[in-house]
Amino acid sequence: MATSFTLMLVSSSQALHLQSAVRPAARVRTGVIRCGWGPDPIWTPNAVATISEAASGLVSLTIPPPEGVAEGFVTPGQYVQIRQPGAEKAGIFAIASSPSAEGTFEFLIKETPPSDWSPGTGWITGASAGTELEMSQVMGGGFKITGEALEGVDKVLAFAAGSGISPIRSAIESGALKGKTVSLFYGAQTPAQMAYQDKFAEWEKLGVSVTPVISKPDGTEWAGATGYVQDAAKEAGVPSDCAIIMCGMKGMAEAVKALASEAGVAEEKVLTNF
Repeated sequence: MATSFTLMLVSSSQALHLQSAVRPAARVRTGVIRCGWGPDPIWTPNAVATISEAASGLVSLTIPPPEGVAEGFVTPGQYVQIRQPGAEKAGIFAIASSPSAEGTFEFLIKETPPSDWSPGTGWITGASAGTELEMSQVMGGGFKITGEALEGVDKVLAFAAGSGISPIRSAIESGALKGKTVSLFYGAQTPAQMAYQDKFAEWEKLGVSVTPVISKPDGTEWAGATGYVQDAAKEAGVPSDCAIIMCGMKGMAEAVKALASEAGVAEEKVLTNF
């Protein structure tokens, strides 16, 4: 069987480094369930270690996991909640680094305004090294691609848009897809809004065919694939025996699910990290 993937990427630069890490204090359990997902968060004081521009509207940052938290990161696609100290609302962010990576957790965060259910991300995308925050334990089941989950699957299609590339990057670099034929379709509006372009060559060496897709190429001198990731994948061909992993906005997810159904991909082989 084969599985397919589509990704969206953005580049990064100009990291600021935290000279002295803030040591986590006592962990505090709260009775509030955020967004109705998962268990109650257990908050631990923490701080941004490094932060850099990853692409237009996107930042890459690292945060050292609190003591005992890294052990909970075992599957690509898992996430943590992050909030300003004492804030009522928190943001949910997929971990971009691999579960096998040591040291800090890496994140790719898009700047978004506040809403009724979210505090927005401006407070952290505009932060500097040393900015204090609170982080939860690792949450969620992630992509079901480890162990025997993809046994018999030879092809994987990965789809991502914008900051949705975060958990896809984690999956690629985790080694969980080793031995599979992996095709990544990664979308952004413009090349300037595509993160991780500096990682494409590394992913290709890991056996991943990367197809960056730009939806608004006018005036950018872009010579690659244009339109939407699902259209690029349809043109390339979607094998019925593949598996699909994806992360992105609702419209993309619905279009990819429709494409998978049209191609005859089993519904249980179309995977998200939430």
